Amino acid sequence: MTGFENYLITPNVIDIVSDDKTGSFKELATALCKSADVGRQKLIVEEILKREESASTFIGNGVALPHARGCAIKNEFAIVVGRSINGINYDAARNAAVNIVILLVSREDADIARQLEILSELASFFKSGEVREKILTPGASVDLRALSAAFKKGTTEKKLRKNPTAKNGSSPVLNAAVNMARELKARAIIVFADVVKDNDFLDQLGERHKLIIVTNNKTRFDLAKDKRVLGLVQAPPIPVSRTGQLKIGILLAMSRGFLTKEDKVVCVSGLGGTNSGSMFDTVVSVDIAREYDFFFLTSKSLLPPDIKPEVFERVMGLAGEIAVEGREGKAVGTIFVLGDTNSVNANVRQLIINPFRGYSESERNILDPGLVETIKEFAAIDGAFIVTGDGVILSAGSYLRPQQTEEQDTLLPGGLGARHAAAAGISACTQALAITISESTGTVNVFKNGTIMLSLSRPVVRERDTVNLG
Repeated sequence: MTGFENYLITPNVIDIVSDDKTGSFKELATALCKSADVGRQKLIVEEILKREESASTFIGNGVALPHARGCAIKNEFAIVVGRSINGINYDAARNAAVNIVILLVSREDADIARQLEILSELASFFKSGEVREKILTPGASVDLRALSAAFKKGTTEKKLRKNPTAKNGSSPVLNAAVNMARELKARAIIVFADVVKDNDFLDQLGERHKLIIVTNNKTRFDLAKDKRVLGLVQAPPIPVSRTGQLKIGILLAMSRGFLTKEDKVVCVSGLGGTNSGSMFDTVVSVDIAREYDFFFLTSKSLLPPDIKPEVFERVMGLAGEIAVEGREGKAVGTIFVLGDTNSVNANVRQLIINPFRGYSESERNILDPGLVETIKEFAAIDGAFIVTGDGVILSAGSYLRPQQTEEQDTLLPGGLGARHAAAAGISACTQALAITISESTGTVNVFKNGTIMLSLSRPVVRERDTVNLG
């Protein structure tokens, strides 16, 4: 798959002079039209502003991702990137300033699914702290293609420290993983790559075994150049314990079809950060049929057929972020109901006027990173998000009223309230998945067929250390 850098009209980051978002749009649109030899600068700006009226394209960390569709450009997509060291007034939530603006324009006939993939790639890349630091260094000239290539290799010019698992050193944990995978005839080695800051670990895992990489930044890796990598799994961008890494990694790998019930895998993990030394420290073998048979108690497949794996990944990521961050310092609880939309809608009543009604499907797709802040804002409203299997958000603030049975009530663990009962009920009477975030504990639960398929606990902070309970 072609990376976003191949759609860059110019590899250099443009210095934005304007201090407001409309002015920044005009500057970037002018630069794009000049480089692409098209004369539709006014149309591009109008389309972007129209998009901004429905939902802000601010995605957090000082980054904005405005995009426009229906522009007369030669290629299917075109990208230009600008920066403002002092910050741009973007009318974002809580008056957050924007320092990096990535403008993406696409033709009318451009593939929408590919557009959403590119937006996700851009969000993942530019929200990286190392990338932002490099771009926002005053006076620095940044070649984005070179920066992207270096980032994928894990060799950005400024590394925080030399990793203990680098090429000139041998990691006993990685050696143990290779030996264990060979003895068990494992399907693959799952590596939780965010533990370390570079990709040198790939050279120590040899050529014999397939790898499944779990990361919250897929742009670090190039599947086309490394045939050992069976697949990349998008991990939630939140601190997770070793146990939590194991749960979410295997669940998402199976949802992608990289693993089956009959497989054995070897998992390599650790806790990144200063306190842990940012190194792999744990290797575990897992027989999926024995350890995770509850994933398949009611059906042979992990996800219902109408749910796309990338949509499930995004919902899990959002749930994790909401559990950890809350909203404006307050804990937030909510429900995402995913898939089997027709059956779900028969068991739903709106508590409020639906805030997503009237917008095109492309404007309310959960895979669009520009919707993240909007979703987090609406998460504070009572009720559930109803999401189709391909990611279109149908409603927020929806009241679930499934028919409850005594059997469902007995299956629900003690201490869980009405939100979890509703989630269990809707997943029992339909083929949908229900993902809940507990307001009181921050625990994320995934319900399927009326039972909890996965449970992840919110990290607990003690002094300066982050300790995850599950």
